[in-house]
Amino acid sequence: MKLVRPFLSVVIVTYNSQDFIGECLKSIERAIEKVKGRDWGSGIGDRLVEIIVVDNASTDGTVEIVRQFKSVRLICNTQNLGFAAGVNRGAEVAQGDWLLFLNPDCVVDENALSTLTEFVQNCGDEVAIVGLQLLNADGTLQPSGRRFPKVWEFILALLGFSRWMEARWFKGRDWTKVQEVDEVSGAALAISRKAFEQVGGMDEGFFLFFEELDLCRRVKAKGLKVVYLPDAKVKHLWGASVKRVPEIARRAQQQSAIRYFRKHHGRIAATLVAIAFALRNLAHKIRYRLSVV
Repeated sequence: MKLVRPFLSVVIVTYNSQDFIGECLKSIERAIEKVKGRDWGSGIGDRLVEIIVVDNASTDGTVEIVRQFKSVRLICNTQNLGFAAGVNRGAEVAQGDWLLFLNPDCVVDENALSTLTEFVQNCGDEVAIVGLQLLNADGTLQPSGRRFPKVWEFILALLGFSRWMEARWFKGRDWTKVQEVDEVSGAALAISRKAFEQVGGMDEGFFLFFEELDLCRRVKAKGLKVVYLPDAKVKHLWGASVKRVPEIARRAQQQSAIRYFRKHHGRIAATLVAIAFALRNLAHKIRYRLSVV
């Protein structure tokens, strides 16, 4: 008897995403058709992929657009709980052996889900997280899969040396090969259900940003692997989601960064990061005032 439980659950968290969620869902449906067209044997079952959208109390037409897709399960929160909490709500109802967390401003390549499914079927239990390759809208590479930032590196990045720090974080990367890395972008991150439950899901203390770094760090602490999969491709309109709520995003980035460094590097590190943010914000204010004089 074939299983009816899906192998892969795609979980998308939305907030005022009406400009791109429709194209995102259409691209997933196209990719699902490619998955259905392959012979996966009897171990996966009839329903290979399910789609779950968790909406964080959008005030635009996001929910109405999602409801047009009859195959999508929609969960509507009454308030904006943040990205990590939204992911956890979706994971609670998801039935797949693997979970794919996808940003609503992503367009999935038609072969991405079949490539991902084939890889995770054969990668072994030690692989817990798989990051898909991210591309910009024009098809150029959007780097993902860096090493964890050190405290001093992150502080220097905040203070204007981000280009040099990015070069350090991505040193030794080959974007054409499957590679074990420290962390991958949360824009298109797949994780085994077993590993997700083993680490207790996402830390809901992260409203937005740094939740994937924290998740990858906790997964690796269990002796499991994080892998970058370049053949599974996703176009990501980087920043499209947060540009709609710039002030929320700015505050969330600061709070999440301080939380991350306090959690994994200690109180002194968090204090130094907070000071760096204060200096950066002061510099921005000074430049703004000079520009309007």
